[in-house]
Amino acid sequence: MYHGIVEGYYGKPFTVKQRKILIEELSSLENPAYFYAPKDDPGHRLLWREPYSEQEWMPLADCMGGNTAFFFSLSPWKFKDNEWGIAREKLLRAADSGAAGLSILFDDVPDKSAGKLAERQLNFAVQALEGVDLPVVLCPSVYCGEFLERFAQSEEYLTVWREQIPVRWSSFWTGPMVVSETMSDMKLAEELLGSRPVIWDNIHATDYCLRRIYLAGLSGRVQKEYSWFINPSEIFPAALHGVMELKAALGHGREWPGMLGEHSRGWELLQEFHYLPWRAGDTGGEILARLSSAVSGNNVEDALAWLNQAVPEMNTFIESVPLIEGGWELLPVARDLYRSLSVIRRALLTDDPAASLHYFMHTRLPYENPAAALAAEKR
Repeated sequence: MYHGIVEGYYGKPFTVKQRKILIEELSSLENPAYFYAPKDDPGHRLLWREPYSEQEWMPLADCMGGNTAFFFSLSPWKFKDNEWGIAREKLLRAADSGAAGLSILFDDVPDKSAGKLAERQLNFAVQALEGVDLPVVLCPSVYCGEFLERFAQSEEYLTVWREQIPVRWSSFWTGPMVVSETMSDMKLAEELLGSRPVIWDNIHATDYCLRRIYLAGLSGRVQKEYSWFINPSEIFPAALHGVMELKAALGHGREWPGMLGEHSRGWELLQEFHYLPWRAGDTGGEILARLSSAVSGNNVEDALAWLNQAVPEMNTFIESVPLIEGGWELLPVARDLYRSLSVIRRALLTDDPAASLHYFMHTRLPYENPAAALAAEKR
């Protein structure tokens, strides 16, 4: 069983330094692994036919061969059946450079998910990887439960997939949904794929949302009997925070990475309000309920007492963020929370908190862009 990170999001790939930090942070796990698969690395996906230059390749090769198994991945966007040789050359270069495993990803393709597509994909992969004696993980085009309903021919696709995929190979699965609130139906996934799935967990991914990170704890979510990979936020400090939560879920204790800085209280506040896509953390939910009640005129002093501590703590945290590796990318998220809490505090100091809050957020300096505001009005 492997556990680790799949750098598989849409967005700017990690820098060489950041990737090495994550790999090193994972290295204390039993059987740690790192999948290199950033969607917006042109050489991985859109320009997959073009070889990496020596200057581009050396930093990747430098990540291979260490204690953390490095899997090199390729996403052959709009491939033709006779192009498997191009993929093979690129994958064998990784194998020769010390990659611990190889992966071909067929997720998010424009083709209809029918049996013929699965057959084409598997034939392509088998020819590209013939004779390679390394672990192989593929990502099918139908990679989660919700696609069974979204795509009319998904069952046909998966029937061909499980019947034709080589026995020693594995398949990625993201759970019941692309971003799964709970991880369930693992046995169903095993039946659909023909083997035990390798979990690609998007719970911390943020490439589909604006001004958000997700910092949920993973204890009770990560199932040790499955190879489990978190697809992190492209914001590096949030990704490093996710590695901490993964290690804690796997029984390694919740050891604070020094590269996240010294102001852990700011991180705690961020985690409470940026917990899951669907809700705040337990404490964050209680705080929001208290603040909502205060805006309506109830227990205002208690809410102000909390805000009078939290707002300065967030301000101190914001001052430290640029000193953190990748901190500039985290800064808008931290400022977002700081501004929101500051505005609520300011509103609570007026005679009509509800009207003042609406004025500060929607009239004086509108908070949302027009499209987001329209979406909020139509909810």
